Amino acid sequence: MLNILVVDDEPKHRKGMSRMLKALKPEYNIFHARDGAEALHSMELQRMDLVFTDIQMPVMDGLELMEHLTRHGGNESIIIMSAYSDFVYAQRALQLGASDYVLKPVEEQNILPLLAKAERRASAVRLASVESSLSEMLEGCPSDEDYRLLESTFPEFKHGIVLTAVFGEAKDHKLLLSGLKGILLPMIEELGFSCAFCLQDKMLAVLMISSDPPSMVVPGLNSKLQEVIQYFQREYGVELTFGMGRYFTEWRQEAKQAYQQACHALKTRFYKGGGAVYEAEPLDNADRPAVVKLEFSGLTKAVLSGNKPEIEACLDSAVHQAVSSGYPEPEKLKYFLAASIHQATSLLMEKGLAPLHSAVYEEALLHCHTVDELVKAARQWILELTDRLEQRRQYNAGSIIDSCKAYIDAHYSEGDLSLSTLAVKFHFNASYFCMLFKMHTRMTVHQYITHTRMKAAAGLLLQTSQKVYQIAECVGYKDVKYFIRLFRKEFGTSPEEYRHLSATR
Repeated sequence: MLNILVVDDEPKHRKGMSRMLKALKPEYNIFHARDGAEALHSMELQRMDLVFTDIQMPVMDGLELMEHLTRHGGNESIIIMSAYSDFVYAQRALQLGASDYVLKPVEEQNILPLLAKAERRASAVRLASVESSLSEMLEGCPSDEDYRLLESTFPEFKHGIVLTAVFGEAKDHKLLLSGLKGILLPMIEELGFSCAFCLQDKMLAVLMISSDPPSMVVPGLNSKLQEVIQYFQREYGVELTFGMGRYFTEWRQEAKQAYQQACHALKTRFYKGGGAVYEAEPLDNADRPAVVKLEFSGLTKAVLSGNKPEIEACLDSAVHQAVSSGYPEPEKLKYFLAASIHQATSLLMEKGLAPLHSAVYEEALLHCHTVDELVKAARQWILELTDRLEQRRQYNAGSIIDSCKAYIDAHYSEGDLSLSTLAVKFHFNASYFCMLFKMHTRMTVHQYITHTRMKAAAGLLLQTSQKVYQIAECVGYKDVKYFIRLFRKEFGTSPEEYRHLSATR
């Protein structure tokens, strides 16, 4: 059904056009205006789908009306009528966005194709508006106009249900979701529902409206959805999962709650696997909080002891508790496990363990698609900590410091040699490693590196004719002034003086 406005200053033409439209399409609402200004006033009071307007009119002619409508970006189709077969008028009208241009007197056979075209356009515009209003109602801040549009689109509303759908790993989610809409629409209408769709990222949300009691339609809907799941698995080799909210009977609060329930039901696939229809939890379980607990001290103790079965038991216990307490949001479970491991890592660093490059492990954990993948990623992360500790246990403190000194002696020329790089190399926390090194050598790591470099520089001064800046680079310093300052502090003289005095002895 379209709202049509006929704009013509000649009453005979205006009434004749209106009678013709009503005879062709009795279900249409036909409105009239004598000129462009009156037409604008009518369109402020009532949304129009199609406007037939004359060109030559007083006050505001058809082209001026079109200019005004173009500036305000309306969605109505506009058809220009004129008794003058002047191409200049037609050209200007089309430039302004007219859908078509017809000559008076307008004949029936010329009108029917225009009405069909306007119906298709109005249907597309309304569909886009309904999808936009539905999206606002489900996830945004809907206005009264959004609710009015949905109420007018679904006048038979008695009960509603929200369905959500996602595909598993696939190359083109957009194409698959478009195909899913095409399959769901006739299936839903066959079951007696009216429906509207909207896309939320890679998820399809479906609003389904029925005038029948819920018990009459749910069993049939479930079996049909199972057939759709099997179709996509068979034809495309992709996993499709549906989430279904509870029935609602009120737009403003219950519809959004039903959507949230459907989204939560959909996330059950993280725990139970995809390729199924998951319904919202019963009312008595819906508000039960899903609690996740992991004992930091127990996990840290297991890592320190190298007890891998105990580590796995700690993780399995946390995940099992989460599942049995009502399936928490997968993202919350991921972040909780990541935080737990970071906490354990911090406690281990206080005991001297070198910082672990956790970003790679954390990213792998946060991108898990199933609970099994999550447990596996968490185990890999924690077992890497355990292996680090085991490597460190293979050496006593004295042998580690001796190895570190030998490493410095062999790599003193590397400019980035420092406490932090050595701590990572030997799997120690930097501050703990510095304390351990000083306890065994009576020198800090920095002092030992500087002392080693200065000895090497002194040897080069005596054994080669290299310039001072070249020797500075050879022992790891790009700043020659800084090198000279350190050399003077070590030997009480500049490099040039050291070379000269040694040569005269």
